[in-house]
Amino acid sequence: MRKIKRLLFLFICIAVVIVAYEMIRYPIENNAASVQQHLRNWEHKESIDGSARITLQDFKRVDHSNTYIALFSIPGDKEGMAVLKQGWNKRLRIEVSTKMSNLVDYDDIHTNKGTYALFTGTNRSKQIERVKAALVHDTYTIDAAVPKSDYFVLYEKIPSHIKHPFPATTTLLDKAGDDITVKEFMDQELRE
Repeated sequence: MRKIKRLLFLFICIAVVIVAYEMIRYPIENNAASVQQHLRNWEHKESIDGSARITLQDFKRVDHSNTYIALFSIPGDKEGMAVLKQGWNKRLRIEVSTKMSNLVDYDDIHTNKGTYALFTGTNRSKQIERVKAALVHDTYTIDAAVPKSDYFVLYEKIPSHIKHPFPATTTLLDKAGDDITVKEFMDQELRE
């Protein structure tokens, strides 16, 4: 009986340590306000007062996977994107964040449900109707409709037979289907 109590006590201690470890690894509540606050701390760890003015523009779960995408802006700076993963405790952690270098960025993202094509971008002019990405190393093209909002996060599952979903040549299209990539890039440069 004494052995059983010791084993039970040991089991409970191990369970408490595992739960505490997961709570530390995944500290972010699954809501936009908490994500925005953690992004402020993450992006400006080295700032003197830590008061980054990050504004969360879009926050989406990639299908029904364990991966979330946060699109944010910093006044006087470019937009940024963060990839967050969900733990079994339903809380999130920031895996990576980056500043966006283009009007529309393309990347591939790996989730527990497979690999997805990911478009993040801005459409302040509202001229971009669709975005296409032609994979460089495979004969596969992703074509996605762009919403009429200033910021967007789009994703599409990539078939499992595609071995190299990155890099891709990205093309921005208007309502008529014309390539407006250069025009939109130049307009963005003039706005900045």
